[in-house]
Amino acid sequence: MKERFCSLIVLGPGAPNTFKLHLSRTAIVILVIAFLISFLAVIWAGHTLPSGVSDVNRTRLEAENHALKMETANAAIGIQRLNAKVAELEELSQRIEQITVSPTGSPAD
Repeated sequence: MKERFCSLIVLGPGAPNTFKLHLSRTAIVILVIAFLISFLAVIWAGHTLPSGVSDVNRTRLEAENHALKMETANAAIGIQRLNAKVAELEELSQRIEQITVSPTGSPAD
């Protein structure tokens, strides 16, 4: 039988059952190592992971995001206007080409 290093007996007030816990040295060492590893992992995560965004930075980012959305909308409107202008110029170019070319296929004088 293994040597017991620590025994813990828990008695609840008015409870007829007792809770007995017997720990060996190796079990205590494993528990301590697990606690230290988890504690160090939390400390490491706290130092390496980025902190949250403050309200000032959040407000600034929202303003920049809104400005970029407005620029994108304005650019889309400008592209639509340019597309309409290009279509108009192409139509005008075709009319000019039809006027300058005679029915026989040679340019008019």
